[in-house]
Amino acid sequence: MPLLLHLGATIFSMRLRILAFASASDALGAAESAFELAPGARVEDLKCALLVRYPALAALLPRIAVAVDGEIVSDDRELLEDAEVALLPPVSGG
Repeated sequence: MPLLLHLGATIFSMRLRILAFASASDALGAAESAFELAPGARVEDLKCALLVRYPALAALLPRIAVAVDGEIVSDDRELLEDAEVALLPPVSGG
């Protein structure tokens, strides 16, 4: 679905499904949400966009592991349309 900019340019966006667990869920205010980014975006782009929308993630995000479609990935991983992205905070307990 295209997003129309005020300058008349069209940017096509891709939709992602974000799953957040434990403290990441608290920071987002939900365990699951939809998110849109420009095609070709990488995990690092998603992290930046998440910080803008959810500033409460700032302290947590450097320690979060990110899984895309069930696979732990690095920040340079390109995201694809309809990807499921899980935010996995470090586990604590005893």
